[in-house]
Amino acid sequence: MAVQPDDVADALGSTDLADSQLQALIDAAGRMYDRRIEGKTVDAEARDDVVTQLAAHLVASGPERQVSSAGEGGGNVSFEGETGEGLSGTTYGQTAVLLDPTGSLAGADKPSASIDVPNAKGLDR
Repeated sequence: MAVQPDDVADALGSTDLADSQLQALIDAAGRMYDRRIEGKTVDAEARDDVVTQLAAHLVASGPERQVSSAGEGGGNVSFEGETGEGLSGTTYGQTAVLLDPTGSLAGADKPSASIDVPNAKGLDR
């Protein structure tokens, strides 16, 4: 079973996005996850669960930001997470990390480490 727009809409609770918009995000989420798990085996149902949450994360971090609180009359609204937080920025991203049986998404938000070593050849002691 492939992830359908209704699956993502159900995960979100509600959305104003058209099925074609949701499908584009599902496709992007699927490609993103498939690149992360390249060479690893994940059963189709588990993959669908992760991709559904990743697609919901893309919706909630983009076109329909996830609201964390709203004041009376909608005049004061706070959004979940900050831009640039990656999968930690929405509950859907956090759920995708938890559902990923490979653990490949767990470090997705962390920058890679690198060390530069200066060339000291020819320096006098």
